[in-house]
Amino acid sequence: MNTAALLDVDGTLLDTNLLHVLAWRRTFERLGSQVEANRILHAIGMGGDRLVPAILGEVDDDIAEQARAFHAEEYVETGLIDHARPLPGAARLLESLRARGVRVALATSARREELDRLLAKLGPAAQAVDTIITQEDVSTTKPAPDIFAQALEALGGPTEAFVVGDTIYDIVAATQLDLPCLCVLTGGIERGLLEQAGAAAIYATPEILADDLDRALGLNLRAA
Repeated sequence: MNTAALLDVDGTLLDTNLLHVLAWRRTFERLGSQVEANRILHAIGMGGDRLVPAILGEVDDDIAEQARAFHAEEYVETGLIDHARPLPGAARLLESLRARGVRVALATSARREELDRLLAKLGPAAQAVDTIITQEDVSTTKPAPDIFAQALEALGGPTEAFVVGDTIYDIVAATQLDLPCLCVLTGGIERGLLEQAGAAAIYATPEILADDLDRALGLNLRAA
């Protein structure tokens, strides 16, 4: 089997989305803007380079850079990230993919510093990961497909591949590469929005996807 799984991390393997929402809400408050938490939640999944203008509109580069710095302070330095926990079945999903000979890439808009701290929470299952692509490895983050394209290249160009994510931005990025995207609902995005965006299948949790993995692997996976 020369199949690859490209997995998002935030909201897909770890329950970080609401922590990011809080960090961004505090960030925007520091910049003098009150932003509804639900609006921020539906922008989670983009990299900070995309999320800031999506929320604030076009802003000067120095303001955008300051916003990303504030977010890092609120999310990492205040310890919000330490409250993250693996989602139900996340470790088993990674191990089940490895047991079936599927190569695994983590493809995330997070920073590598953040990802290293999150991976430690997955324990030995993190060893099932073959390669990691973060925002530092690409010029443009999701919903651009660059992170997934870079992951495919790092895996040596598998003949089949699919994405596992939790937001419409994962689906949009995957679709641009003609890859199916299996979605979980653990990121807080409504099922209807994921269906409308074109999710190939939707599961309540990574655990339920792990239980259904043999059938999921039998989906009509597109050539990478």
